[in-house]
Amino acid sequence: MHASRKPDTIVQLLSGLAIGGKERAALRLATHGIAEGMHQELWLFDTPFRSPELDFAPGAVPIRFMPRGPGLDLLFVRRLARALAEARVDTLHAHNDSALCYGALAGALLRRRAPRLLSTFHTWPGRGSRLACGLTRWAAGRAATVAAVSDELTTRLGRERGLNRCATVWNGIDLDAFRPGEDDGRWHDRLGIAPGTPLVVHVGRFDPVKRHADVLTSALIVHAVQPAAVFVLAGDGPMFAEIAAQARAMPWVHLVGNVTDIAPLLRAARIFVLPSTHECAPLALLEAMASGLACIGSAVGGMPTMLTGDDGRANGVLVAPGNTAALAAAIIRLLGDPALRNEMGRRARARAADFSFAREWETYRSLYAGVSAR
Repeated sequence: MHASRKPDTIVQLLSGLAIGGKERAALRLATHGIAEGMHQELWLFDTPFRSPELDFAPGAVPIRFMPRGPGLDLLFVRRLARALAEARVDTLHAHNDSALCYGALAGALLRRRAPRLLSTFHTWPGRGSRLACGLTRWAAGRAATVAAVSDELTTRLGRERGLNRCATVWNGIDLDAFRPGEDDGRWHDRLGIAPGTPLVVHVGRFDPVKRHADVLTSALIVHAVQPAAVFVLAGDGPMFAEIAAQARAMPWVHLVGNVTDIAPLLRAARIFVLPSTHECAPLALLEAMASGLACIGSAVGGMPTMLTGDDGRANGVLVAPGNTAALAAAIIRLLGDPALRNEMGRRARARAADFSFAREWETYRSLYAGVSAR
């Protein structure tokens, strides 16, 4: 009688668990893998898990923190290689360019004992020096699979960084958790506003790329035409205090910090806005679409693909980043036209079905089993 084979050890390597799309995607893969009997861990190298208020809580997923130093930390490479060998890691899934480079360097030290290396780019690489670009190309060449979360990012990585073996694995969302419904978490009561007050919601890290200041500028314009509308900004980040100070004189704008369960807030909303300077495949937008919301996004990155159906029809509104007048006009139009708003929400929900987490997971499960993506 043969002993049962132990499950492969799969490590998700990333900078930290600060609330964001990359972090949520890695944690979700690890959690789902454990539920299916895999041995998954999260290894962090910039910031340890801090608290559920600042980070995604890892739950049952084992985490390890190995701090790295500034610049290219070769001592960290050695520590990572030793940890990979001691843990007998079978697959290392590196998230973004820094994790990919360190994973490839550690694998080079281990040689034949190196784990299979996978990589996912959630955003554009953060470093653009000739050394960084060359190191990223070399590291990508050592990976079994390199993926990006949108077609636009895949194309750009090939064109500008020479990562020509990159495949697209779109972000996905749980269509059961994010859906239209009446369970709105009593958000109007929590905000101290009357039932039925139209909510315009923005969800995202308070970072310059998310253009929170543009939302405030648009809120001023909208308020002059639709004074009943209330804007809700969910999230946290380095610009939170600055945006809060700007919004202090605008009682129709509420900053609610990080929201652990965002689905009820989306169900309470009428419109979702994401006027970012750049996005690849934002989970927040997909969740709003799946919730049946009329969505407004910037015509950048993967958002035009997400907000356009296979038939070429729009299932959302696209505006140029930084064009606050166009953003405000789109909000006013949707607030004043319930039929158009409902139709946009219906189309958005239908389009979100093309970006299910079930489809994303099937792809990564194949990769963890050693099947290369093309």
